[in-house]
Amino acid sequence: MLQKVPKQYLAQTRNIFHCNCKIKIPIEFSEELLERAFEVLEEIDLKYNSYVSGSYFSCINENRGNWTPIDQDCVEMIRMIKKVSLITKGHYDITCMPLLQLWGFYKENNHSLPKKDELATALEKVNFRSIAIEGLNVKIGAEQEIITGSFIKAFAVDKTIAFLKSHGVADAIINAGGSTISSLNDASHTAWKINIPDALSKDVFKTGLQINSQTFSLSGSIDNNLLIDGKKYGHILDCITGYPAENLQTGVLTKSAFLGDVLSTALFTVPATIRDEVIAELKQHFDFDYFIIDNDHKKIVTECFQYLR
Repeated sequence: MLQKVPKQYLAQTRNIFHCNCKIKIPIEFSEELLERAFEVLEEIDLKYNSYVSGSYFSCINENRGNWTPIDQDCVEMIRMIKKVSLITKGHYDITCMPLLQLWGFYKENNHSLPKKDELATALEKVNFRSIAIEGLNVKIGAEQEIITGSFIKAFAVDKTIAFLKSHGVADAIINAGGSTISSLNDASHTAWKINIPDALSKDVFKTGLQINSQTFSLSGSIDNNLLIDGKKYGHILDCITGYPAENLQTGVLTKSAFLGDVLSTALFTVPATIRDEVIAELKQHFDFDYFIIDNDHKKIVTECFQYLR
């Protein structure tokens, strides 16, 4: 009996968006196409990442309080994000940089909690409603700053998947830092199998998932947190309280990587008291499956993730 020959792929990993991004495409395609796929990721990084000087979002921040010219992609991203922020009642907010700075996520050492008056002052600067759009121009408040960490990497993944499809690739996967994993499949290719890390240990994988022309987005605090007085505080902030959100992990399954990353972060910030209400409204606008592991290790899952119970 003939043995089935495992399919071969070209694969490469590069550090973009401050994480390792890996792309795999079938070996019948060229190294040049793989190179061009990474160029798409790098172009989005330079063009939109708020941490890159000269990017659209960097210019918006530098020109705060004034109108800044942008492109249509910026407009669509901001509108979608504002919609999600409104539904989450402001718990998810991309103008949260003053809070991140106050907590000390941009300091080498931070060993104290923010004072109440400092927190109140920072919260006054955080308000997604202050992001104004007129045509291809945007303006934020004079003391505001947008951070693109919850969505720009995923936006780049969507663009790269679209690029590969346009060049005839029907079987591929992009893994951007383990938190955004997007697959490309057609009827003749099997689903990609991915691993989901444990909420408390990134090197432990207790379960997996099959994705078929879908994106799995993961949010958690295990990779980025502060230790203050023996307690860990994660980097995903609840922008109503000003404190780190108390969930442990959220996962979202979508067609769009951009939507998936926005929703996984947004759901992480939403407190249990309004979770059902918020998810019900999100479901009216967006198609997604999800799981949430809260601070008490309680798991809230949709049908797609039933095996996680």
